Amino acid sequence: MNFDFSEDQRMLADHARKFLSESCDPERLRSHIASGADYDEALWQQMVELGWPAISIPEEQGGLGMGALELCVLAEEVGRVLAPTPFFSTVCLGAELLKCCSNSEAADLLGQIASGEAIVAVELAAKSLQVDADLLTVSGSLPAVAYARSANYLITSALLDDKLSLVLIDTTATGYQTLDLPEGVDELASYQQVTLESVPAIVLQSEQGAEALIDVISNQAAILTAFEQLGGAEVACYMARDYVLERYAFGRQVGVYQAVKHRLADMMIKIELARSNAYYGAWAMSVGGSELPLAAAVARVSATDAYNFAAEENLHLHGGIGYTWEANCHFFYKRARLLAMSIGNIAHWSKKLLAAA
Repeated sequence: MNFDFSEDQRMLADHARKFLSESCDPERLRSHIASGADYDEALWQQMVELGWPAISIPEEQGGLGMGALELCVLAEEVGRVLAPTPFFSTVCLGAELLKCCSNSEAADLLGQIASGEAIVAVELAAKSLQVDADLLTVSGSLPAVAYARSANYLITSALLDDKLSLVLIDTTATGYQTLDLPEGVDELASYQQVTLESVPAIVLQSEQGAEALIDVISNQAAILTAFEQLGGAEVACYMARDYVLERYAFGRQVGVYQAVKHRLADMMIKIELARSNAYYGAWAMSVGGSELPLAAAVARVSATDAYNFAAEENLHLHGGIGYTWEANCHFFYKRARLLAMSIGNIAHWSKKLLAAA
């Protein structure tokens, strides 16, 4: 297989990297944390103006009509700067899920996402939510949902007559409540506990259709997360390289020591392996078919390993200063840990890899 992104897709990546490097530097991340806001509204609005929420939405719903590969490109660039926005939940999960639904409500919501009017929170692994078949209301709780407080809508799995369904919930409805969690792993990511008490819901998919859709979207989410991890891992690696080239110890650059060179080389090997697997995932995501589960699992496992390793070694190679708030290492270390736990941990995806191989 010989896969690479097209010239237009690479141009999109270049423009996105330039914009984000200028708009979302570490000082802006610190300001965002100090503000206590759930997400950076100004940065999100700039993304909306650039058309990013609309990128993979069909033109008939007000989108740009592009595809999975453009999503992969943007996910990597967003991951490079740790952008505190609901891009992943709304665009990579919510919009992709709604595109697979035939309901008029799904089409309307896609239009709202494309125009930047709606933010969507998604939870595909809910086990305790119950749908009242007569009243079409949902009750139960979710322990941690990204951007649950900021979202206009929540899409979640739930049990309807003991069978899995996907439901859409308006977060302004009576009975929808969110609760702050204790301090989490990553201050840049907004998570809340959700409580639902007989909240009206719209059934998007039910029974076998819901199970199949959740499986597909979960695999796509694994690939897109792998690209996000890839972007963060590469920045962490280059951050470590730049530091050891300018840091001196005993009159010599730290970077000239063989042990340091080996750690940097190990980082690059893992990142390049993860990139190869992520590209395989991007191809499988764009064409669909039977290879998607295998491609998703291998991309997810290798990207998680690469990001964890790069983030840890970046911190170690910075020495004592790497553990301080003033250094930027902790941003990537925390995000690596958070992404390693999201949409299933590495053990979960290792099992899926063995099953799909």
